[in-house]
Amino acid sequence: MQSRQQRPQPGMAGDEQFRLLVEAVKDYAIFMLDPQGRVVSWNAGAERIKGWSSEEILGQEFTRFYEPDDIAAGLPKEMLARAARQGRFQGRGWRVRKDGRRFYAQVTITALFDKGQLVGYAKITQDVTAELEAEQARRDREYQLAEAQAVAKLGSFEWALATGEVIWSPELCRILGLDPGSCRGTLDVLLHQVHPDDRAEAAATLRAAASQGTSFRFQVRILRPSGELRVLSSWGDVTRDEQGLPARMLGVCQDVTDWHQREEQLVEAQAQAELSRRLQGGLLPSLSLPDPALELRTRYLPGHERALLGADFYDALQLPDGTVALLIGDVAGHGPVEAAVGVALRAAWRALVLTGHRPDDLLDGLDKVLARDRQSEEMFATVCCGWISPDHGRITVALAGHPPPLLARDGQVEVLQVPNGPALGIYDHRYPWPAGVLEVEGPWTLLCYTDGLVEGRRAPGSVERYGIEALASATARLLEGAKGLDEVLDRLLEVVHEANGGDLSDDVAILCLSHVPQAGSRSPEGAGGWLSRRPGPPGGPSPPGSPCPAAPPASPRPGASSPPGPRPGRSPSRRVSSWS
Repeated sequence: MQSRQQRPQPGMAGDEQFRLLVEAVKDYAIFMLDPQGRVVSWNAGAERIKGWSSEEILGQEFTRFYEPDDIAAGLPKEMLARAARQGRFQGRGWRVRKDGRRFYAQVTITALFDKGQLVGYAKITQDVTAELEAEQARRDREYQLAEAQAVAKLGSFEWALATGEVIWSPELCRILGLDPGSCRGTLDVLLHQVHPDDRAEAAATLRAAASQGTSFRFQVRILRPSGELRVLSSWGDVTRDEQGLPARMLGVCQDVTDWHQREEQLVEAQAQAELSRRLQGGLLPSLSLPDPALELRTRYLPGHERALLGADFYDALQLPDGTVALLIGDVAGHGPVEAAVGVALRAAWRALVLTGHRPDDLLDGLDKVLARDRQSEEMFATVCCGWISPDHGRITVALAGHPPPLLARDGQVEVLQVPNGPALGIYDHRYPWPAGVLEVEGPWTLLCYTDGLVEGRRAPGSVERYGIEALASATARLLEGAKGLDEVLDRLLEVVHEANGGDLSDDVAILCLSHVPQAGSRSPEGAGGWLSRRPGPPGGPSPPGSPCPAAPPASPRPGASSPPGPRPGRSPSRRVSSWS
């Protein structure tokens, strides 16, 4: 570039006009440097961008526009040297204003020669900080969009209808299991990722939307190159050109595999919940008795370790002769299988009670039902069967491995001392389960329960079981000041829960029957049924205090596990099975 002044030709601007133009420019810093890099001219744009007036900057080194690290690295001198060698240098970088603030600059340095001799440099600087910030904001938005798409498993594609080219977003490539570099092509390339059974429907939906210019939505399965099957939900719309014709299709694809699986699991869980509700309704019916002198209350509390539903059950019936029959039991384990066995036992108990079976025959019948319906020979169940005579003065109890009931009367609570046979499902032949009979007078309350009520901890952190004796003591305390049977049962559950330090590990079922004599009532005489008769010979119910009939030698069924025997220091009638 020559700096020699020439006379202006007709129609051309002169040097003075050009100088005035440069000085008037305010969007660009345009100035000149001598061969050593000192400022020798300065325009209004330079003053606006860099902050120095011409009086302040003329004669100063142009290095003051650079950051200290760039000066130390020799960047300003290198830029001038490259411009001198190549004629021009262009670049971008951070520069410093007079007040110390930084700005991002687009710089062009042009070497000026006169007859081959370097006479200086022309330097043009543009402040592109706003452009840099806009570019950074755009990249941030793209990154945030990519992150949001990754979190939502949401990809996108664009189909140019005129050229047929389809461009996919990086997240869509990831969803499809492909390398982002290969995510271009035609619609057929995109449809190739769809499961063969879904491909025709997806292609028809997209092409119909493209030709008609309408929106679309569908759900398909895709096959990744690894063979993994995923579920993809896609929707989008078609944009039109100036003539109103379909021009581009913009689509969104979301990987809904996890959601789809959760939906299937929810449907399955709802079906299981309905099954549980029906089974639990069969195990825990709503009970009432027509006898005004008898008050019946029940409670059920699920344990925290129960996965689906428990297998505790209870029932009560009043027979035509006035006898009241009670049942409470517990099938070992938890879940639908155990619950179904519990339902079968309760149904069989009703049939046996209504047909007048004696205690040993009834328990033998329940034992046969369990052996028939269980899926594993290791499954067993404990039950407590009770009968209240029509005059309410005799209680008969037959136990099969079950905790003995509590009896409250005359201000005291006692553990019923009745014989206890093995749990159902232990022996492979008939066992003569004995029954105990107790004569009672006046008001009384009978509390039957499953072992979850006594197998919690006696105190938080303790390894000692709560036990039947502690249960009897707590019941006696609660009966003293209670306003009713409901309050006694609710408070009893709270006491056991607090002693355990939290939820009980096993389910708890309670069946409580209270007798309050009515004014002017008379005990019926000559009522029918075996319960109204005095105890007969061995094999029938034993009179109070009579010993339990001896059991014949027997071997447990192969594979059956028997509940443990009586604990040391406790009579057999107080034994509590320790399985949960």
